[in-house]
Amino acid sequence: MAKNGVSSGETLDFIAPAGGAVAGVPVVINDLVLVPISGGPVGTKLVGFTRGEWRVAASGALTTGQKVNVKAGVLVAPATADSVPFGKLTSDMVSNMATALLIP
Repeated sequence: MAKNGVSSGETLDFIAPAGGAVAGVPVVINDLVLVPISGGPVGTKLVGFTRGEWRVAASGALTTGQKVNVKAGVLVAPATADSVPFGKLTSDMVSNMATALLIP
């Protein structure tokens, strides 16, 4: 068995970026998207999930099964400037919220 494994990759430690982090609101670090377990101000060491299904804020005309990106903690259409891939919607957007699979 390999002895160079680091972790399962289900969660990762990260440092809260500018603006800090809020539990359950997607955070983007370069091209990595994490959903923080807890929140904290900029510079705080936190833990975030790297996958799973999440109910988060959404914007635009998004529907079930569609690829989505994230920008400033909100799910958006993939063509949105300065957004990063998040995954795929598992529900239609209702009242500016939707569920989506975070796919690394």
